[in-house]
Amino acid sequence: MSSDFRTTSVMILGREYKIRTNESEEFVHAVAGFVDDMMSRISSKMSSGTTSQVAVLAALNIAEELFRERRIVHVATPGANEEVNERLRSLSLRLEEVLESAPNSRKRAEARPAVPA
Repeated sequence: MSSDFRTTSVMILGREYKIRTNESEEFVHAVAGFVDDMMSRISSKMSSGTTSQVAVLAALNIAEELFRERRIVHVATPGANEEVNERLRSLSLRLEEVLESAPNSRKRAEARPAVPA
């Protein structure tokens, strides 16, 4: 990981976000892809809702996964959570940036077929 910050563009729910980070472009795209997938799955199961609501539900799902992984890592290797904590702080800051720039309501993607809940 380099200490040089650069901007990487990613797409989440059809909207472009510019992420300023010192992580590799591949890493940023992988994280954004994960978030986009989670938000798309949640969005497809909601009959209505704002982008912010979808983002909060996605954040809760991702946090739940993180907490489960932390529990596993802590039991397996106590004290190994520092890197996980640092990544969580970094991802939390990025999530805040995305939520701050999200519109108040989301546009329905007419081309996307509805998936039953």
